Amino acid sequence: MLENQIGLAPMADYTDYPFREICRRFGADFTFTEMISVDSIIRENEKVEKMHPQKGEANIGVQLFGNDTTKFVEAAKAVQSLASWIDINAACPVNKVVKKGSGAALLKDPKLLGDIVFTLKKSIDLPVGVKVRLGYDQINIEEVAQTVQEAGSDYIIVHGRTRSQMYSGIANREVIKKLKEKIRIPLGASGDVFSKKDIDDYLLNYGADFVLVARGAIGNPWIFTKNNYNPTLDERIDTCLEHLKLTIEFYGSEVYAVKKFRKVLMKYFSGIEGSKEVRRKLHLLLTYNDVAELVYTTLKY
Repeated sequence: MLENQIGLAPMADYTDYPFREICRRFGADFTFTEMISVDSIIRENEKVEKMHPQKGEANIGVQLFGNDTTKFVEAAKAVQSLASWIDINAACPVNKVVKKGSGAALLKDPKLLGDIVFTLKKSIDLPVGVKVRLGYDQINIEEVAQTVQEAGSDYIIVHGRTRSQMYSGIANREVIKKLKEKIRIPLGASGDVFSKKDIDDYLLNYGADFVLVARGAIGNPWIFTKNNYNPTLDERIDTCLEHLKLTIEFYGSEVYAVKKFRKVLMKYFSGIEGSKEVRRKLHLLLTYNDVAELVYTTLKY
């Protein structure tokens, strides 16, 4: 369903609706929500509604995390009318997630992960897939992949690091090539995708069926244009401010939206003369006009 497509990976506190919309405008073939706790959906937490797919969004996966099969089913049923597919997070490495047995902790129990896939497939009318790492402390990706394949998973996305590595070192691409020879389901690749060259490398040299861009898309939606496009400073500013405008409209509170956007703002201008001064004054930014004035007066043309 995602073959030869390039999409925006799920990233906690980043891939909200405004970010997804900007990436779609520049050519992202598919997107994901941020990972959403099955418990928060079941409790009908009001804040979680902002994390759901919004009206008009298509080709979008809802990524769920948890460790209870019954709760996965209940949560998936609650959001299935909004989603194109359901994605199971077995990749998140952060302590507060894994200590509860969720995210990458599921890699220590492939049978449970397989049970979640199998039960979801029986219970909802959407494709179901998983996003994983190479393993928790040790690599067991082949066992995990075979297990979820036999359980009926429609795809598997592999981030080429173990949980122990977090985001250090270099993502292992050779594993993608070896895994592709052993499984039948579509294989997505994730990890260290920062350029068109990285995307092509995964697709052409390592056999991935589709590619997810994560950190490489923050402040750089042009990565989805598929032609190595290098935006001008004016284009960077225009797109950054449009992204901010969407964020303010979506969240309703200008101050909240600007504070949330600060970490994205810097990524739009990485390496550009004057960006250090922008970073120095980030904490002062509270309104759209604050941001616009700072970037127009500080960045060097």
